[in-house]
Order: sequence, then structure tokens, then C-alpha cells
Amino acid sequence: MKIGNYIELADLQDLIAGRIGYLEQWVRVEIDSHSEVRGHHYFGLLQKTHSGEEVARARGIVWKSNAGIIPEFYRQTGQRLEAGISVVVLVVVQYSPRYGLSLVIQDIDASYSIGLRELQKQETLRRLEAEGLLDRQKSIALPFLPSGIAVISSKDAAGYGDFMKHLSGNQYGYTFDCTLFQSLMQGDRCPLSISASIDAAVRDGGFDLILILRGGGAESDLFCYDDYQLGKTIAECPLPVLTAVGHERDYHVADMVANSHFKTPTALADFLVDWVAGVEEEVMAHMENIMSAAKDAVQASESEVGRCLTNICFAVNAVISGMENRIALSEAAIMVSDPRNILKQGYVLAVDKNGTILKNAGSKSVGEDFSLRFSDGLWNCVIEDVKLSARDPWP
Repeated sequence: MKIGNYIELADLQDLIAGRIGYLEQWVRVEIDSHSEVRGHHYFGLLQKTHSGEEVARARGIVWKSNAGIIPEFYRQTGQRLEAGISVVVLVVVQYSPRYGLSLVIQDIDASYSIGLRELQKQETLRRLEAEGLLDRQKSIALPFLPSGIAVISSKDAAGYGDFMKHLSGNQYGYTFDCTLFQSLMQGDRCPLSISASIDAAVRDGGFDLILILRGGGAESDLFCYDDYQLGKTIAECPLPVLTAVGHERDYHVADMVANSHFKTPTALADFLVDWVAGVEEEVMAHMENIMSAAKDAVQASESEVGRCLTNICFAVNAVISGMENRIALSEAAIMVSDPRNILKQGYVLAVDKNGTILKNAGSKSVGEDFSLRFSDGLWNCVIEDVKLSARDPWP
């Protein structure tokens, strides 16, 4: 079949371009690829069904003159324009005879991506809750005192510096044993880096507390703290994990799964100082109670000993008094039995020349001498007669 009416390809393309005209529209697309050539950014854009089937594809361009919208998008969302993410972009449809149909990207809707990120955050929370991880850290009791402390941060981070300065300059002069585990604290590799530091601190075995510290920054810098794997690592950590990430307005998945979270690193430092001060106050109160109880016990013992000593003294005095009375009676009996006292009463004592007491009349014979001893002297006598009688000689 002969066709006599035709046009050239370039004419057809001019016709298509004329039919399209100027078309500007916000469009939701998925990024399939991204490359940069001499400051110009080229994207592969597509649309897929829920089952993953590709239904449309186009070429997107951000010209060098407008390339500032890419870092601005990252600043606001913390998300890079890379394969696999969905974005809403403002495009102008262009048709080039040489390059065909192109979508020139004029702007990127950060609010859509932020909203999408919030949806992802809520999904992460639901997943952690379903796995029983959301509140696991809350069941771990804090130690009596924060002795060995693992601090996960960057040594050059302002938040870490503020924390250490605040902690070491406390008004009580307390000292804290802190060991720094250096980690990336923002960016795509941050969750993996922090998780590795947590694992390292647990393996070390010398800590009873783990702190995650980061100072303030752009909101997009903190999106990594909503990462599911980081939240899971914190939740499953056998040691209590305390977080101090970002500003007072920030509250991330990492904060939600932690044992406790604080708005700023300095607030966490204040908590540690107050914690130790509270323990010291409690210990001092117990010591005062113990000393008071000991003092009362000593006083009670002293009183009891005093009463015992008084009773012992009374008993001893009574025994001594009784002994003194018995001694006095014995002395009196001895005095009464003393021959000298008997002689003073008018009695005499007969003794031989050897001083032997003569107890009966038959102990000497006639002609023998003897003496009669008086209280004031003696008589020397000779026996002239001896009369013995069986009867009592006393009248």
C-alpha cells in the first residue's frame, strides 16, 4: 500500500510539543535512579502498583541552576533522593525532539516526605510493640549507684562536651567513671554505628549503665533515631539505656524504647548528680538511724550494768556486814575465852615448872612444887597434902 502523505520525524515531534504546550503539575513518583552530570541531576521516575508492577516511567531532570532544592529537601527531611523512595515533585512537562519527553523538576514537597516519615515512625512503633520490645527497657531496674558508665557519642560533639563538663563540675565534687564509645551520631550509617557501640559496651562487661548522647541540630539530622533496627537494639540491650538526643521538642523511637530519656545531655548529667546525692542522703539517714539505735542500746546497757552493779554492791555489803558481825562475835568469844580475862575475874591457873597447866588434883604429888598464876602475877607453892574426892569439890 502506497502512502503518499507523511511528515518527517522532527516535524512529528514539533507537532507533539505543540500539542502538549506548557503543563505544570505536582506529581507523586518513585525514584528508580539518580545520577549527576556537571551539576545537573537526572532521575529515573516510575509508578508501580501495590503488587510491584510497573505501570509508568519517565525521565526527570533538575537543572544545575535549580539544584539547591536537593540539599534543601535533605535538610528538611533527612532523606536522600535515592532509588526506592517516593516523593511528590512539581514538574514542567518538556518535549525535546532529541531527548523526547522529560519532566523538569521545579520543587520537591518536603511536607509529604515528612508525613510519610511520620507514618513510617508510627509503623516502627507498632512493630516494636507487637514484638514486645517497646517497654522492655522499662522493666530493667537502675543500679543502686551509677558506677561504670558507657557513653555513646562523638568525642567532638558539643553535646558530649557539655555533658562531661556539667558532670565533672557538679557542686558536690562527685566523680563518675565514664568510658566513651565513639559513634556516628547522624546520617544513614548512624543507627548501625550506635548499635555496634551498644554491643561493644555489653561485651566489655564493665558497665551497669549505657548513655546515648547527642546535642541539638537540624531536625533532619535526628531522623536516624527513628530507625527500627536501632530501636530494637536498644530495647534488647540487657543494660539500662538512657538517651539524651536533640532538643526539648524532639522525641524519637530511640527515646521511646529507652529505659529513660532526657531532653538534653546536660539534663541527663543533672539526673546522675541528683541520683548520687539522693543515694548519699539515704545512706547518711540510715547511718544516723544506726548510730542512734546503737547509742540507745549502749545507754540501755549502761543503765542495766549500773543496776546490776548496785545490786551487786548491796549484796556484797550485806555479805561483808554479815561477816563483820560474825567476826565481831568470834572476837567477843575469843576475848571471853582469853585466860587473861578469866584470871581478871578472880580465877587462878595452876601450872608446873614447865608451864603445863594442871587440870586435876591428882596430877602432882606431895612435896612437888607448882605455881598459881594470877592476872597480876604468880605464887610459887609446894604441895603438903593431896585430897582427892569423887564428888564436886565446889560447895
